[in-house]
Amino acid sequence: MRFEDRIPEEYKNTATITTLQLNITQKCNLRCKHCHIMKNSENMEMSKEVMEDCLKFLDNHKMQTVDITGGEPTTHPNIVWFVKECLKRVDDLIIRTNAVDIDKNKDLMDLFENEKIKIVVSLPCYTQENVDSQRGQGVFNKVISNLKKLNEFGYGTTKELDLVYNPLGGFLPPEQSSLQQDYERELAQYNVKFNNLFTITNMPIGFFKDFLMEKGEFEDYIKLLEENYNEDTVENIMCRYQISVDSLGNLYDCDFNQAEKVHMNKFKNIKELINVDDLYREIVFKDYCYGCTAGSGSSCGGALDE
Repeated sequence: MRFEDRIPEEYKNTATITTLQLNITQKCNLRCKHCHIMKNSENMEMSKEVMEDCLKFLDNHKMQTVDITGGEPTTHPNIVWFVKECLKRVDDLIIRTNAVDIDKNKDLMDLFENEKIKIVVSLPCYTQENVDSQRGQGVFNKVISNLKKLNEFGYGTTKELDLVYNPLGGFLPPEQSSLQQDYERELAQYNVKFNNLFTITNMPIGFFKDFLMEKGEFEDYIKLLEENYNEDTVENIMCRYQISVDSLGNLYDCDFNQAEKVHMNKFKNIKELINVDDLYREIVFKDYCYGCTAGSGSSCGGALDE
């Protein structure tokens, strides 16, 4: 059954928009097997003009959160300036990073030290072997080193540092709170502290779709997602509470639709939203949306029904 035919009518439109998610660059220093973004990347970066349009939007619309992602957003040349400007306009600011090379940017590290920014680090497993097999040789040790640096700035204690788990194959994530205990135990041997673990279901798009196709598991994975549809998660799927913006300022209902170039059906560019009073819209659903509602559900903030 098509996802849009299964989801209840009352959830096919937006609730109160609280989050502006900004994909400020398509560039990334990794090529991860589970990635849904980078396959169709054109290596574009958000211009300062588009960033300024986003700031104008924030001036006119009260958002609780700005969620900065990519690609690898910390590689953007204007990241420090942009974050400082966003912090003037919202209560919560999130930066999503693989944390591999953040230590190479002194101004960024100074920003992390001096500001209270929520940092979400992708770490798809707690073992060196699994991380390096999925992300590249030496990645695990680089991330651990930078997590320890962030701990020195208070992240994991007085500032929020969260980690993201992605499955290494065509299966659903395990129970989130139980897996967090495993992460805490295993990372303690490196003296690494963090606040929350988010389990995120892999979407059958991008590089992960290629991975599944190569193994002959694509159809089985689609069936797995559909069979594990959980209606209790639908009310909280992220597309109902956020707007996703790409590096050109184009608008999408979520990061996954952005990766597949499935545009928002009412508004096309952030410029159009600057002076709009009503952000209500009907959401564009695709069958890969089953990935957000399977099992415990999945969003940028992890499981939805735990």
